[in-house]
Amino acid sequence: MRKTYGNLLPGMKLSDLQGKLIVVEGTDGAGRTTQIDLLKPWLEELGHAVLDTGISRSSLAGEGIRRAKEGNNLGRVTQSLFYATDFVDRLENEIVPALRAGFVVLTDRYIYSLMARAIVRGMDGAWIRSIFGVALVPDAVFYLRLGIDDLIPRVIYSRGFDYWESGVDLFPGQDMYDSFRNYQTALLAEFDRLSVEYQFDTVDASVEPRAVFAQLKEKVLDVLESDSRRAFISKLYDYSPTIPVPKIGPIHHAGPADGTRDLDLLLQKAARRYLDRSIEHALNPSNGNGHGSLDHK
Repeated sequence: MRKTYGNLLPGMKLSDLQGKLIVVEGTDGAGRTTQIDLLKPWLEELGHAVLDTGISRSSLAGEGIRRAKEGNNLGRVTQSLFYATDFVDRLENEIVPALRAGFVVLTDRYIYSLMARAIVRGMDGAWIRSIFGVALVPDAVFYLRLGIDDLIPRVIYSRGFDYWESGVDLFPGQDMYDSFRNYQTALLAEFDRLSVEYQFDTVDASVEPRAVFAQLKEKVLDVLESDSRRAFISKLYDYSPTIPVPKIGPIHHAGPADGTRDLDLLLQKAARRYLDRSIEHALNPSNGNGHGSLDHK
């Protein structure tokens, strides 16, 4: 059953949210956006409706955050509240409606990035958790972890150092390189702590992007195939010897090509869908047709 980390948004029914919420987390330069750009069309080719979203994209607060950051004088409390407004607006007006419609929602960062940034800047952890209490517990959080020595070259050769992602507001007396290294090291330590607390699925982001994508495809398929209805039907098989149980063996890949691999995955999905329909017909021959806690201590 779907959960939140605290209180529900007004009028929200968790039982209505049948889609899947998948989070891709990680520090700046870890390759989150690249992976979402690969995952979205792949999921759509498999027949899923997909919404991708991320920090600072709400119609209510996104532009305001960008403008406030341009002046490099955004205070840490205001920053936290601004990002919380952005998140709740996207949650209410994008994420929840998409989940209600059965979409797969891919989000580039979630509340964990916002919490990590705020905590590293000295904000009270309990207060930060409280303002994000309406957040839905995701179906999966994939943490793309990239060590500081791999992270720095990526940032230098892509877009260079950014004032906020370099933590210059925290280390005003240092040059931007030293500030970036110190800030991102602290952020990595906080992400690692959160990854244990919230049981992230950690993926090594230091390898080639296509290798990361291959791992994520397998993990995402596991998420999409692990719904409670399938588990329920599987249990019924254990107690009903009269229903034949077709066996779907492991996938054997003929080669390294992505096309062959994806075709195998698609065929397996179709076979499982056929199996489900057969099971339901056998079980119903006459049929024609909560809350979690944000503090996991």
